[in-house]
Amino acid sequence: MIDRVIAKMTCNSLGTTQYQYGSQTKVSLGAVYSTTGENKDFCDATPSGECWMNIAPGFAAAEFFKPGKKYYVTFTEAPD
Repeated sequence: MIDRVIAKMTCNSLGTTQYQYGSQTKVSLGAVYSTTGENKDFCDATPSGECWMNIAPGFAAAEFFKPGKKYYVTFTEAPD
């Protein structure tokens, strides 16, 4: 039994999502694709995948992500 899953993803885009009460930063991530090195290992395990999130204004997380950069994403089970 494993206790976590680690994915390697690329920031595909940053954008602004408008809502009735303001705007948020939308971050879109996709699974890495490669035929060599560590990225190939991740690609073999997760050949496709997508994750996105909206970040509320004023939070530093909106400045963390950069298009084209790669990120490790760790999934662990959380309590209710």
